[in-house]
Amino acid sequence: MINLLLEDEHLSAIKIAKQLGLGSRSIEKNIKKLKDYGLLIRHGSPKNGHWEVTGGGSKKWQD
Repeated sequence: MINLLLEDEHLSAIKIAKQLGLGSRSIEKNIKKLKDYGLLIRHGSPKNGHWEVTGGGSKKWQD
């Protein structure tokens, strides 16, 4: 999921779910966990905003 967001910061939970073959609710739960851990930040509105994978999220993904 982080890789998808690094490639396209405007993806919605529904689009991520379709690409990964999972339910959107599962993706929403995972997004919440990533936000709680400080690895993901949402900028802007739910419709027109974008995601930012923080430096910590990028580093953990590369490890």
